Amino acid sequence: MSFRLYKEGQGIWARGALATLAGVTGLYATTSFYGWLEGTTWASKTLFTLPFFDWDVRLQSVAALLILLPFVLGGVWLYNRPKLTDFLIETESELKNKVTWPTRKETTNNSVVVVVTCVIFAVWISMADVVFQKIQDFLYGMN
Repeated sequence: MSFRLYKEGQGIWARGALATLAGVTGLYATTSFYGWLEGTTWASKTLFTLPFFDWDVRLQSVAALLILLPFVLGGVWLYNRPKLTDFLIETESELKNKVTWPTRKETTNNSVVVVVTCVIFAVWISMADVVFQKIQDFLYGMN
């Protein structure tokens, strides 16, 4: 596995974000697993002490690092994956050059239409619920 950039300068943000996401997910999994092992007696035992630092290395720490390792290696692999990189580069290029982005006014108008439509549907469903509840109460003789 090479540790060089596949196509320098192209798609670097997308590849970097993907690798960072893998790393952050790995850090979260590692800290969660480490915390989960915190109260156990078998995981808190000292395996050995690092010389010159007097740091105790526990099974809990080693296990947590073993959880982190695949995420880091996966992030490096994703960062240097040629097919994935080409796809991300093409997607980035298409988003920059071919997509027509709406103006702020168009986005605001479209958002207002969506919100008004949602409110209308919510009122209609609520009214239908009340009507059907009254019909059900009438049919089953409830007040």
